[in-house]
Amino acid sequence: FAEYVAVSPISDDDESCCVCDDDEVDAIRCRQLREAKEHFNRQLREAKEFHFNRQLREVKELIRRYKPGDWVEGVGGAKAGHFLLPEITTLLLVGPRGSGKSTLVNRITRVFDKDDDPFAPDRAQVSCNSTSNRTIFLHEYPIPRNSSAICIYDTCGWSNDPKKNFKMLHQWMTKGISHGETIMWDNDEGNKTGGIKPLGRQYSFLRYITRKVNFVIFVVDGVAVLESIDSNNKGYTEILHQTFMYPFLSIGDDKPVVVVTHGDRLSIQQCAHVQNELTELLNIPAQQIYAIPGVVDSLLM
Repeated sequence: FAEYVAVSPISDDDESCCVCDDDEVDAIRCRQLREAKEHFNRQLREAKEFHFNRQLREVKELIRRYKPGDWVEGVGGAKAGHFLLPEITTLLLVGPRGSGKSTLVNRITRVFDKDDDPFAPDRAQVSCNSTSNRTIFLHEYPIPRNSSAICIYDTCGWSNDPKKNFKMLHQWMTKGISHGETIMWDNDEGNKTGGIKPLGRQYSFLRYITRKVNFVIFVVDGVAVLESIDSNNKGYTEILHQTFMYPFLSIGDDKPVVVVTHGDRLSIQQCAHVQNELTELLNIPAQQIYAIPGVVDSLLM
C-alpha cells in the first residue's frame, strides 16, 4: 500500500519549483491513492477469504474425525474414560415459531453436504411463515450425513402458553428426545394436522432411539427482537426471557448458546442493538451470542 502513496519529501532549501499544474498533480495523486486503496482492499479480501477457507477446512476435518470424548481428552489431565460419554453428541435447537431453526439446520448441514454433492438438497423443510407448514415432528440430522458421532435436532416452535413450553422442555431435557416424536399445540390448524396424532398412534410400534440432550442452541429472530424493542411491545422478548431462564434448559451451570437469525434484514447498527438487548435480557456475555446472516452463501462455521 505504501508503494502507491509514498511521496518524496521536498526540502525547504530547494528553491526549484515544479512546472506541473497543481490541479493536474492533485488529480494524479488522487487516482494513485484510489488505485492503491482498491488494490489494498482486494488483497485484504483475498487474504481474509484464504484464511477463512483454511480455518473452515480445518474445523470440518476436526468435526468429521470427532468422537464423543475427544475434546475432553488431555484437558487438565482428564481422560475420556473418566466420563460417562454419550453414544452420539446431541444438539437441540429450541426457539419460537419462525425463528429460523430449520434454516439453521440447513446452514449447518450444507457446510458438509456440499462437499460430497454440490447439488445436494437442503435436508430440513423450511416453513414459509410461522403459522403453517411448520415443524411438527422432531427431526434428527446427523452431522455430517451418516455420521454416528454428532446429530442436531430440529424442533417445533413454542406454544403461546409458557406452561406448555416448560412441560415440553422438561420432558426433552430429563427424558430425552427421539426422531419422529410428534409435538402439536391446541392452536394448530385442525384441518391440516388433525389426522397426524391418530396416525402416530397407529404406528406407535415404530420406535427410535431416545437421545440424551448434550447441548442446547437457543434460536432467536433478530427482526422480531428489534420490532419488540421499537414498538415497546415486550411480548416476544418476555417469552424469550422466561424460556431462557427455565432451569431445565441449562446443562449443569451452562446456559444455552444464543443464535440470532435473519441478520440480512438488519443493518450493522441494528444487529448491535439486538445483541446489546439480548445481553441484558438473558444476562449472558456478548461472546455467547452469534449472529447468522441471511445470505445464502454465508456460513456460520
